[in-house]
Amino acid sequence: MTKTKFLLFLFFYITALFYVTITLPIGPHEAMAYYTDTKSLYYLTHFSKDWFGSVLDVRLPFLLFGLLNMALFFRMSRAYFSKEEESYLATMIFALLPGIITSAILVNIAVVVITLVLSFIIFYEKKQQIGQVIVMILLLLIHDASIIFFIALVIFSAFKRDIQLFMFAMILSIISLLYFNELTINGKPKGEFLELFGLYVALFSPLVFIYFFYALYRILVRERKDILWYISFIAFVLSIVLSLRQQVIMTDFAPYVIVSVVLMVVSYHRTLYIRLPQFQKGYRLGFKIVISSLVLSAFVIIFHQLFFCFFKDKSKHFAYAFYEPYWKVLELHQIEQNCYTVERKKVQYQLKYYGIEECRDSIVPKIHK
Repeated sequence: MTKTKFLLFLFFYITALFYVTITLPIGPHEAMAYYTDTKSLYYLTHFSKDWFGSVLDVRLPFLLFGLLNMALFFRMSRAYFSKEEESYLATMIFALLPGIITSAILVNIAVVVITLVLSFIIFYEKKQQIGQVIVMILLLLIHDASIIFFIALVIFSAFKRDIQLFMFAMILSIISLLYFNELTINGKPKGEFLELFGLYVALFSPLVFIYFFYALYRILVRERKDILWYISFIAFVLSIVLSLRQQVIMTDFAPYVIVSVVLMVVSYHRTLYIRLPQFQKGYRLGFKIVISSLVLSAFVIIFHQLFFCFFKDKSKHFAYAFYEPYWKVLELHQIEQNCYTVERKKVQYQLKYYGIEECRDSIVPKIHK
Protein backbone atom coordinates (compact mmCIF):
# COMPACT_ATOMS: atom_id res chain seq x y z
CA MET A 1 0.00 0.00 0.00
CA THR A 2 1.39 3.39 -1.00
CA LYS A 3 1.55 6.35 1.35
CA THR A 4 -1.04 8.24 -0.71
CA LYS A 5 -3.55 5.40 -0.52
CA PHE A 6 -2.93 5.01 3.21
CA LEU A 7 -3.48 8.71 3.88
CA LEU A 8 -6.71 8.56 1.87
CA PHE A 9 -7.81 5.55 3.90
CA LEU A 10 -6.87 7.38 7.08
CA PHE A 11 -9.02 10.37 6.17
CA PHE A 12 -12.15 8.28 5.58
CA TYR A 13 -11.40 6.08 8.57
CA ILE A 14 -11.08 8.95 11.04
CA THR A 15 -14.18 10.62 9.59
CA ALA A 16 -16.12 7.37 10.04
CA LEU A 17 -14.93 6.97 13.63
CA PHE A 18 -16.06 10.48 14.54
CA TYR A 19 -19.40 9.87 12.82
CA VAL A 20 -20.12 6.68 14.76
CA THR A 21 -18.82 8.14 18.02
CA ILE A 22 -21.19 11.10 17.78
CA THR A 23 -24.30 9.36 16.41
CA LEU A 24 -24.30 6.17 18.51
CA PRO A 25 -26.27 6.67 21.75
CA ILE A 26 -24.56 5.88 25.02
CA GLY A 27 -24.49 2.17 25.81
CA PRO A 28 -25.40 0.36 29.04
CA HIS A 29 -21.80 -0.41 30.04
CA GLU A 30 -20.71 3.10 29.13
CA ALA A 31 -23.43 4.71 31.25
CA MET A 32 -22.60 2.37 34.13
CA ALA A 33 -18.93 3.33 33.94
CA TYR A 34 -19.77 7.04 33.70
CA TYR A 35 -21.83 7.04 36.90
CA THR A 36 -20.34 4.28 39.03
CA ASP A 37 -16.69 3.65 38.11
CA THR A 38 -14.21 4.91 40.69
CA LYS A 39 -10.98 4.09 38.85
CA SER A 40 -9.41 5.08 35.54
CA LEU A 41 -12.63 5.01 33.54
CA TYR A 42 -14.19 7.67 35.78
CA TYR A 43 -11.47 10.21 34.97
CA LEU A 44 -11.45 9.32 31.29
CA THR A 45 -15.23 9.56 30.88
CA HIS A 46 -15.33 12.91 32.72
CA PHE A 47 -12.22 14.40 31.14
CA SER A 48 -14.10 16.25 28.38
CA LYS A 49 -17.40 16.63 30.21
CA ASP A 50 -19.65 19.38 28.75
CA TRP A 51 -17.21 20.16 25.94
CA PHE A 52 -19.50 19.28 23.01
CA GLY A 53 -22.96 18.74 24.47
CA SER A 54 -23.15 15.22 23.03
CA VAL A 55 -21.99 11.69 23.78
CA LEU A 56 -18.61 12.74 22.39
CA ASP A 57 -18.05 14.31 25.82
CA VAL A 58 -17.81 10.79 27.24
CA ARG A 59 -16.03 9.06 24.37
CA LEU A 60 -13.46 11.62 23.20
CA PRO A 61 -10.50 10.29 25.26
CA PHE A 62 -11.11 6.75 23.98
CA LEU A 63 -11.32 7.99 20.40
CA LEU A 64 -8.00 9.81 20.82
CA PHE A 65 -6.38 6.71 22.31
CA GLY A 66 -7.72 4.72 19.37
CA LEU A 67 -6.10 7.09 16.88
CA LEU A 68 -2.88 7.10 18.90
CA ASN A 69 -2.83 3.30 18.73
CA MET A 70 -2.72 3.44 14.95
CA ALA A 71 0.38 5.63 15.08
CA LEU A 72 2.01 3.40 17.68
CA PHE A 73 1.16 0.25 15.73
CA PHE A 74 2.73 1.73 12.60
CA ARG A 75 5.82 2.64 14.58
CA MET A 76 6.05 -0.85 16.05
CA SER A 77 5.52 -2.52 12.67
CA ARG A 78 8.58 -0.80 11.24
CA ALA A 79 10.68 -3.29 13.22
CA TYR A 80 9.04 -6.14 11.28
CA PHE A 81 9.05 -4.85 7.71
CA SER A 82 11.82 -3.58 5.49
CA LYS A 83 9.44 -1.53 3.35
CA GLU A 84 7.27 1.29 4.62
CA GLU A 85 4.47 0.19 2.29
CA GLU A 86 4.17 -3.09 4.20
CA SER A 87 3.77 -1.19 7.46
CA TYR A 88 1.00 0.88 5.89
CA LEU A 89 -0.80 -2.32 4.90
CA ALA A 90 -0.40 -3.90 8.35
CA THR A 91 -1.67 -0.73 10.03
CA MET A 92 -4.70 -0.63 7.77
CA ILE A 93 -5.54 -4.24 8.68
CA PHE A 94 -5.09 -3.42 12.36
CA ALA A 95 -7.37 -0.39 12.08
CA LEU A 96 -10.12 -2.36 10.32
CA LEU A 97 -10.37 -5.07 12.96
CA PRO A 98 -13.84 -4.93 14.57
CA GLY A 99 -12.26 -5.01 18.03
CA ILE A 100 -10.08 -2.00 17.23
CA ILE A 101 -12.97 0.01 15.78
CA THR A 102 -15.25 -0.64 18.74
CA SER A 103 -12.46 0.03 21.26
CA ALA A 104 -11.97 3.46 19.69
CA ILE A 105 -15.62 4.50 19.77
CA LEU A 106 -16.84 2.98 23.05
CA VAL A 107 -15.90 3.51 26.69
CA ASN A 108 -13.47 0.73 27.62
CA ILE A 109 -10.14 0.29 29.36
CA ALA A 110 -8.84 -2.01 26.63
CA VAL A 111 -7.97 0.85 24.28
CA VAL A 112 -5.66 2.35 26.95
CA VAL A 113 -4.07 -1.05 27.63
CA ILE A 114 -3.37 -1.45 23.90
CA THR A 115 -1.59 1.92 23.96
CA LEU A 116 0.61 0.82 26.84
CA VAL A 117 1.40 -2.59 25.33
CA LEU A 118 2.40 -1.05 22.00
CA SER A 119 4.50 1.55 23.82
CA PHE A 120 6.25 -1.19 25.82
CA ILE A 121 7.14 -3.14 22.69
CA ILE A 122 8.54 -0.02 21.04
CA PHE A 123 10.62 0.79 24.14
CA TYR A 124 11.81 -2.81 24.26
CA GLU A 125 12.94 -2.78 20.64
CA LYS A 126 14.80 0.48 21.30
CA LYS A 127 16.29 -0.98 24.51
CA GLN A 128 14.94 1.94 26.54
CA GLN A 129 14.61 0.39 29.98
CA ILE A 130 13.22 3.48 31.72
CA GLY A 131 10.34 3.60 29.26
CA GLN A 132 9.67 -0.11 29.81
CA VAL A 133 9.56 0.33 33.58
CA ILE A 134 7.19 3.30 33.36
CA VAL A 135 4.80 1.43 31.07
CA MET A 136 4.83 -1.68 33.27
CA ILE A 137 4.02 0.36 36.36
CA LEU A 138 1.20 2.16 34.53
CA LEU A 139 -0.23 -1.17 33.42
CA LEU A 140 -0.09 -2.39 37.01
CA LEU A 141 -2.07 0.63 38.17
CA ILE A 142 -4.55 0.85 35.30
CA HIS A 143 -5.40 -2.71 34.29
CA ASP A 144 -6.84 -5.10 36.88
CA ALA A 145 -5.72 -8.08 34.80
CA SER A 146 -2.18 -6.86 34.07
CA ILE A 147 -0.84 -10.03 35.68
CA ILE A 148 -1.44 -11.66 32.27
CA PHE A 149 1.11 -9.30 30.74
CA PHE A 150 3.63 -9.80 33.54
CA ILE A 151 3.37 -13.60 33.34
CA ALA A 152 4.09 -13.40 29.61
CA LEU A 153 7.15 -11.24 30.30
CA VAL A 154 8.39 -13.63 32.99
CA ILE A 155 8.20 -16.57 30.59
CA PHE A 156 9.74 -14.61 27.71
CA SER A 157 12.63 -13.24 29.78
CA ALA A 158 13.28 -16.70 31.24
CA PHE A 159 13.72 -18.17 27.76
CA LYS A 160 15.81 -15.20 26.60
CA ARG A 161 17.82 -15.15 29.87
CA ASP A 162 17.07 -11.47 30.41
CA ILE A 163 17.68 -11.31 34.17
CA GLN A 164 16.65 -7.67 34.69
CA LEU A 165 13.35 -8.01 32.86
CA PHE A 166 12.69 -11.34 34.54
CA MET A 167 13.19 -9.95 38.06
CA PHE A 168 11.14 -6.81 37.52
CA ALA A 169 8.31 -8.68 35.78
CA MET A 170 8.31 -11.26 38.57
CA ILE A 171 8.11 -8.56 41.24
CA LEU A 172 5.22 -6.84 39.45
CA SER A 173 3.47 -10.20 39.00
CA ILE A 174 3.56 -10.76 42.75
CA ILE A 175 2.40 -7.22 43.50
CA SER A 176 -0.40 -7.54 40.96
CA LEU A 177 -1.46 -10.89 42.39
CA LEU A 178 -1.53 -9.62 45.97
CA TYR A 179 -2.95 -6.12 45.59
CA PHE A 180 -4.31 -5.32 42.13
CA ASN A 181 -5.42 -8.52 40.45
CA GLU A 182 -9.14 -8.98 39.78
CA LEU A 183 -8.68 -11.93 37.44
CA THR A 184 -10.43 -14.61 39.48
CA ILE A 185 -10.28 -18.36 39.03
CA ASN A 186 -13.18 -20.03 40.77
CA GLY A 187 -16.32 -22.05 40.45
CA LYS A 188 -16.96 -25.36 38.76
CA PRO A 189 -16.01 -26.08 35.14
CA LYS A 190 -18.68 -24.57 32.89
CA GLY A 191 -17.25 -25.00 29.40
CA GLU A 192 -17.30 -21.43 28.08
CA PHE A 193 -14.81 -22.40 25.36
CA LEU A 194 -17.16 -21.94 22.39
CA GLU A 195 -18.38 -18.60 23.71
CA LEU A 196 -14.78 -17.42 23.99
CA PHE A 197 -14.05 -18.40 20.41
CA GLY A 198 -17.17 -16.55 19.35
CA LEU A 199 -15.84 -13.43 21.07
CA TYR A 200 -12.48 -13.80 19.34
CA VAL A 201 -14.24 -14.18 16.00
CA ALA A 202 -16.14 -10.96 16.72
CA LEU A 203 -12.90 -9.28 17.76
CA PHE A 204 -10.96 -10.18 14.61
CA SER A 205 -13.71 -11.11 12.11
CA PRO A 206 -14.01 -14.81 11.13
CA LEU A 207 -11.45 -15.13 8.33
CA VAL A 208 -8.84 -12.98 10.05
CA PHE A 209 -9.15 -14.99 13.26
CA ILE A 210 -8.61 -18.26 11.39
CA TYR A 211 -5.41 -16.96 9.82
CA PHE A 212 -4.34 -15.30 13.06
CA PHE A 213 -4.69 -18.63 14.86
CA TYR A 214 -2.68 -20.30 12.10
CA ALA A 215 0.05 -17.63 12.32
CA LEU A 216 0.45 -18.12 16.07
CA TYR A 217 0.73 -21.88 15.57
CA ARG A 218 3.14 -21.55 12.64
CA ILE A 219 5.48 -19.37 14.70
CA LEU A 220 5.21 -21.82 17.60
CA VAL A 221 6.45 -24.78 15.56
CA ARG A 222 8.66 -23.20 12.90
CA GLU A 223 9.80 -19.63 13.40
CA ARG A 224 11.60 -17.33 15.81
CA LYS A 225 9.50 -16.27 18.75
CA ASP A 226 9.86 -12.65 19.81
CA ILE A 227 8.39 -10.71 22.72
CA LEU A 228 5.23 -9.82 20.81
CA TRP A 229 4.50 -13.48 20.09
CA TYR A 230 5.04 -14.44 23.74
CA ILE A 231 2.65 -11.73 24.97
CA SER A 232 -0.06 -12.64 22.49
CA PHE A 233 0.31 -16.41 22.62
CA ILE A 234 0.40 -16.68 26.41
CA ALA A 235 -2.59 -14.36 26.83
CA PHE A 236 -4.48 -16.38 24.21
CA VAL A 237 -3.64 -19.72 25.82
CA LEU A 238 -4.52 -18.46 29.31
CA SER A 239 -7.89 -17.25 28.07
CA ILE A 240 -8.61 -20.66 26.53
CA VAL A 241 -7.58 -22.52 29.70
CA LEU A 242 -9.76 -20.29 31.87
CA SER A 243 -12.70 -20.61 29.47
CA LEU A 244 -12.82 -24.33 30.20
CA ARG A 245 -13.73 -23.45 33.77
CA GLN A 246 -15.44 -20.07 33.78
CA GLN A 247 -16.66 -17.15 31.72
CA VAL A 248 -13.79 -15.02 30.45
CA ILE A 249 -13.93 -11.22 30.44
CA MET A 250 -12.70 -10.29 26.99
CA THR A 251 -11.22 -6.92 27.97
CA ASP A 252 -8.81 -8.79 30.27
CA PHE A 253 -7.16 -10.64 27.39
CA ALA A 254 -8.02 -8.92 24.10
CA PRO A 255 -5.53 -6.01 24.37
CA TYR A 256 -2.61 -8.44 24.69
CA VAL A 257 -3.80 -10.66 21.86
CA ILE A 258 -4.90 -8.18 19.23
CA VAL A 259 -1.66 -6.16 19.08
CA SER A 260 0.16 -9.09 17.49
CA VAL A 261 -1.89 -8.96 14.30
CA VAL A 262 1.31 -7.70 12.70
CA LEU A 263 2.68 -11.24 13.06
CA MET A 264 -0.12 -12.45 10.83
CA VAL A 265 0.97 -10.07 8.07
CA VAL A 266 4.61 -11.09 8.52
CA SER A 267 3.65 -14.75 8.25
CA TYR A 268 1.63 -14.08 5.10
CA HIS A 269 4.53 -12.24 3.43
CA ARG A 270 6.96 -15.03 4.26
CA THR A 271 4.59 -17.61 2.85
CA LEU A 272 4.03 -15.53 -0.28
CA TYR A 273 7.56 -14.45 -1.15
CA ILE A 274 9.18 -17.89 -0.93
CA ARG A 275 7.05 -18.93 -3.92
CA LEU A 276 7.53 -18.10 -7.56
CA PRO A 277 5.14 -15.46 -8.98
CA GLN A 278 3.09 -18.05 -10.87
CA PHE A 279 2.36 -19.86 -7.59
CA GLN A 280 1.38 -16.73 -5.66
CA LYS A 281 -2.04 -16.21 -7.25
CA GLY A 282 -3.96 -18.37 -4.78
CA TYR A 283 -2.37 -16.65 -1.79
CA ARG A 284 -3.05 -13.18 -3.19
CA LEU A 285 -6.67 -14.13 -3.88
CA GLY A 286 -7.06 -15.42 -0.33
CA PHE A 287 -5.57 -12.20 1.01
CA LYS A 288 -8.02 -10.10 -1.02
CA ILE A 289 -10.93 -12.16 0.33
CA VAL A 290 -9.75 -11.62 3.92
CA ILE A 291 -9.35 -7.87 3.38
CA SER A 292 -12.78 -7.71 1.77
CA SER A 293 -14.30 -9.41 4.82
CA LEU A 294 -12.61 -6.83 7.05
CA VAL A 295 -13.94 -3.95 4.97
CA LEU A 296 -17.41 -5.50 5.06
CA SER A 297 -17.34 -5.90 8.85
CA ALA A 298 -16.16 -2.29 9.22
CA PHE A 299 -18.98 -1.16 6.93
CA VAL A 300 -21.53 -3.04 9.09
CA ILE A 301 -20.25 -1.36 12.26
CA ILE A 302 -20.05 2.13 10.82
CA PHE A 303 -23.40 2.05 9.00
CA HIS A 304 -25.19 -0.21 11.49
CA GLN A 305 -28.20 2.11 11.66
CA LEU A 306 -29.15 1.17 8.09
CA PHE A 307 -29.67 -2.46 9.08
CA PHE A 308 -32.49 -1.73 11.50
CA CYS A 309 -34.86 -1.64 8.54
CA PHE A 310 -34.11 -5.32 7.79
CA PHE A 311 -35.36 -6.47 11.20
CA LYS A 312 -39.04 -6.81 11.98
CA ASP A 313 -37.99 -7.40 15.57
CA LYS A 314 -35.46 -4.62 16.15
CA SER A 315 -34.26 -6.27 19.34
CA LYS A 316 -32.36 -8.73 17.12
CA HIS A 317 -30.04 -5.93 15.98
CA PHE A 318 -26.62 -6.05 17.69
CA ALA A 319 -26.83 -2.36 18.64
CA TYR A 320 -30.38 -2.48 20.01
CA ALA A 321 -29.21 -2.06 23.63
CA PHE A 322 -27.76 1.34 22.66
CA TYR A 323 -30.85 2.63 20.88
CA GLU A 324 -33.90 1.43 22.80
CA PRO A 325 -33.32 3.62 25.89
CA TYR A 326 -32.55 6.56 23.61
CA TRP A 327 -35.79 6.01 21.69
CA LYS A 328 -37.63 5.85 25.01
CA VAL A 329 -36.07 9.20 25.98
CA LEU A 330 -37.38 10.76 22.76
CA GLU A 331 -40.88 9.44 23.54
CA LEU A 332 -40.73 10.80 27.08
CA HIS A 333 -39.58 14.20 25.86
CA GLN A 334 -42.55 14.36 23.50
CA ILE A 335 -45.00 13.88 26.38
CA GLU A 336 -42.88 16.12 28.65
CA GLN A 337 -42.21 13.39 31.18
CA ASN A 338 -38.88 13.68 33.00
CA CYS A 339 -38.83 10.42 34.93
CA TYR A 340 -39.09 6.75 34.08
CA THR A 341 -38.34 3.59 36.07
CA VAL A 342 -36.81 0.40 34.74
CA GLU A 343 -35.66 -2.72 36.53
CA ARG A 344 -32.22 -2.95 34.90
CA LYS A 345 -29.80 -0.55 36.56
CA LYS A 346 -27.62 -0.11 33.47
CA VAL A 347 -30.61 0.99 31.43
CA GLN A 348 -31.59 3.40 34.20
CA TYR A 349 -28.16 5.00 33.92
CA GLN A 350 -28.60 5.33 30.16
CA LEU A 351 -31.86 7.19 30.73
CA LYS A 352 -30.21 9.33 33.40
CA TYR A 353 -27.50 10.42 30.99
CA TYR A 354 -30.20 11.91 28.77
CA GLY A 355 -31.90 13.67 31.68
CA ILE A 356 -34.54 11.08 32.60
CA GLU A 357 -34.39 10.32 36.31
CA GLU A 358 -35.86 7.34 38.11
CA CYS A 359 -39.41 7.88 39.31
CA ARG A 360 -39.64 7.81 43.08
CA ASP A 361 -43.36 7.26 43.66
CA SER A 362 -44.34 4.88 40.89
CA ILE A 363 -43.06 1.78 39.15
CA VAL A 364 -43.12 1.62 35.39
CA PRO A 365 -42.68 -1.74 33.61
CA LYS A 366 -39.15 -2.43 32.45
CA ILE A 367 -38.33 -1.68 28.82
CA HIS A 368 -35.88 -4.58 28.36
CA LYS A 369 -37.52 -7.97 28.45
